[in-house]
Formats: sequence, structure tokens, C-alpha cells
Amino acid sequence: MIGPILIVITMVLALPIATMLGGAAWSALMGQVLADDADLRHADAPK
Repeated sequence: MIGPILIVITMVLALPIATMLGGAAWSALMGQVLADDADLRHADAPK
């Protein structure tokens, strides 16, 4: 009976937290990459 309880605890607690942390890390990474790209494009633009 301990197996199903551990699976439920994992599905209810660990997976949503991991999904949110993964999404936050992905957003931070994409924000950094896209901001750097925008800075480079702006620096090359004629004034």
C-alpha cells in the first residue's frame, strides 16, 4: 500500500513544483537570450 501512496504524493506535490521551476528557468533563459539578441540588433541599426 505504500507504493500507491508514494506515487500519489509525487504526482500531487513534486511534479507541479518541478513543472513550475522548469518553466521559470526556461523563461529566464529565453528572456536573457532574446534581450541580448535585441541589444545586438539595436546596436547594428542605422541611427
